[in-house]
Amino acid sequence: MTIDELEQEISAVPRFGAGGGLSNLKKYLDILGHPENSLRVVHVAGTNGKGSVCAFLESILRTAGYRTALFTSPHLIHMNERFRVNFQMCSDEELIAAWEQVKALLPGGTAGRSAVEADGPTACAERENVPDSDAGREPLTYFEILFLMSLLIFSEKDVDYCIMETGLGGRLDATVLTRPVLSVITSISLDHTAILGDTIEAIAAEKAGIIKNNVPVIALDEDNGAFSVIRKEAERKNSHIYRVRSERITFLKKTENTIDFSINSSYYKDSSLRIMDTADYQIYNAALAVIAARVLLPDLPDAVIREGLLAMRWEGRMEEVASGVYVDGAHNPGAITQLCRTVQRRGGRWSLLFAVCEDKDYSSMIRTLGRLPWQRIYITEMEGTRGAGAEEIRRCFSQVTDVSCVTFREAEEAFDVALREREEGERLLCVGSLYLVGEIKRRQQE
Repeated sequence: MTIDELEQEISAVPRFGAGGGLSNLKKYLDILGHPENSLRVVHVAGTNGKGSVCAFLESILRTAGYRTALFTSPHLIHMNERFRVNFQMCSDEELIAAWEQVKALLPGGTAGRSAVEADGPTACAERENVPDSDAGREPLTYFEILFLMSLLIFSEKDVDYCIMETGLGGRLDATVLTRPVLSVITSISLDHTAILGDTIEAIAAEKAGIIKNNVPVIALDEDNGAFSVIRKEAERKNSHIYRVRSERITFLKKTENTIDFSINSSYYKDSSLRIMDTADYQIYNAALAVIAARVLLPDLPDAVIREGLLAMRWEGRMEEVASGVYVDGAHNPGAITQLCRTVQRRGGRWSLLFAVCEDKDYSSMIRTLGRLPWQRIYITEMEGTRGAGAEEIRRCFSQVTDVSCVTFREAEEAFDVALREREEGERLLCVGSLYLVGEIKRRQQE
């Protein structure tokens, strides 16, 4: 099997199951010998910033000399991006071996025999534990498959810390079946409302579902009603909660490629922190990672924390992919609001390339984007995804701005035209979906 064949097979799997909870996935973990129990997991949930918090914390821990594993989603170009050890993407061969083992357990498969006999990450499924029948197991979802693959790969890598990002929500997310040593909850805003609820409090309750009994939790308090829900759940689980107030994270200075900020909390005080980034919102994600590192390792030197923060690189978050061309995966109203603050702070002339999934609250996103004085707006659809129609998006923009809006059926054409029409000194921001970010980055690599 090739990695392309693997991606085709897994991509054909439904994204969502029948809504039966986690009992089905537990059956697979039983068969595999619970590889999750060998990992010291830091579990990260939230609406915005999960991946960045994971990446900042991973960089700090790796700088401190610890061996790390990192499981995040989605990927931008290659599926390997989701599985990293010491921040290096796992090999095609490792992914293929893990997939073959999981696939063999699926209903109608070979009941695991081919996987056990194959080379690769199979230590967690002993031959005598391989079932002879499907034993009532239902098919797995796309994310559940990737989660099991991550456990199989990481459990053989002798890692010190495994940082895992939830896929969706928290309470019923596959990753909640791990046994974390620390939980982190990032910024909460409205997203996936059809699944998680249509209020901040309802969504916060779903995210707080990752909190485990007697396991400490770190949470960002943005004074939007989410923290009180998270705190109540932590109290119910007898879990110590570390409250990180957003107003105590202070923006200090910004250069072309760095941001200086300070943290003033009862857990950590530092007035000289710096990140290599251009997005203002990243100071909150960096702060959460700093507190997480301090809770995990109380004696960690400040110099290591500073070095780890500055070394972090995370694709698709206000990333400059070419001179004056930026991509950002902001895909909900809260993230767009934060992004617009970054654009306003930077100043100058900007054009916008926008695409969005149809299940997002794109009307609210567009209302926020429409307040900025764009030079031109390019709207596109995304091939092979649940993207919203370009004409519908153009209509929404026309209600909030007089800026010229041009629509395209394909992102590649929209990107080429935007580059061609860009004037000297003008920047281009491509935003609305990580799918769009992936398409543009793939285009840049060709």
